[in-house]
Amino acid sequence: MKTLFIAGGSASGKSTLARLVRDRIERDGGTATLLIQDSFYRDRPEGSGAGDRHHFDFDQPGSIHWSEMYAALTELKAGRVADVPVYDFAVSRRAGKHKLEPIGELLIVDGILVMHEPSVRALADASVFVRADQDLRQKRRERRDVAERGRDIDDIRRQLRDQVFPAHDRYVEPSAAHADLVLDAVDIMDDPTAAVSAVLGLVSDKY
Repeated sequence: MKTLFIAGGSASGKSTLARLVRDRIERDGGTATLLIQDSFYRDRPEGSGAGDRHHFDFDQPGSIHWSEMYAALTELKAGRVADVPVYDFAVSRRAGKHKLEPIGELLIVDGILVMHEPSVRALADASVFVRADQDLRQKRRERRDVAERGRDIDDIRRQLRDQVFPAHDRYVEPSAAHADLVLDAVDIMDDPTAAVSAVLGLVSDKY
């Protein structure tokens, strides 16, 4: 099974692009498997309360269990079922595991840091980075975390200022240098069909 990595900052639109690519493949009669980096977050530290969860920095590379993600990717690339954690963002804890069966010929891997970690990055057959300016990412992140996660706006802005944006500048944005294709988030919004075609064209060229 071949792999397509899609990376970019938090709320850049990378996950939307990943879903659009999968949906296009399915509309064209194919199938694809989607693996999310967020599934591999570590539990918040022992002894911490659920109310403390937003004070832990989940934008640092150390927040991801990379060896576990590498193992799952290796199994899926080989066409075998992989154990993938289920992460509960409401309490920042894992809630068990599920079996992910590789379907189709393409494995789409979505995550902010998937092209930062060398061991995982080495498993990419094709890679895309979605670039979005900080103001756009902030507006999207605020809207999402309020609507979907019930968070306080001041707490969201603190996390963005102290954790998300510094980690983006230090780890996420530099990983764009490893991408085969860099897409602008505004261009994706303006013409998602063209963006998906560009990604699938890259995949076709690589294979």
